[in-house]
Amino acid sequence: MIHIEIRPAASEQVKTLIRGQPAEVGVRVYAQPGAGGCGCGGGSSVVKFGMAFAKPRADDDVVRSDGFSILVDPTSTKFVDGAVIDYVENLNESGFKITNPTLPEPDAAGKAGGCGSCGSSSANGGGCGCG
Repeated sequence: MIHIEIRPAASEQVKTLIRGQPAEVGVRVYAQPGAGGCGCGGGSSVVKFGMAFAKPRADDDVVRSDGFSILVDPTSTKFVDGAVIDYVENLNESGFKITNPTLPEPDAAGKAGGCGSCGSSSANGGGCGCG
């Protein structure tokens, strides 16, 4: 089974946002390897995470958390397993923040590392990207 830590602030924010969604909808957490990395800048070797509302697919890993489902597709599982989802609001950033401390840090040899954030557009029901 896949392990994802959802911090209390992220859980509360998801519960607020998901209220208007149909009962079968969950939160899809996905990874895009080589997607440009942290802050939408970095090299091509890092993993970028995102979130969106979605209905589950037959091959998804489904994690139940605090009254909602987290959905992870098979290609994202190896990157999302061990991830930490938080929600931050401060002067520098606002939105969901996904990190995975189990992934190696990016380096000159091109190994995958991972981080991602979901900006305020996710509060309007959209997906996450550079925020």
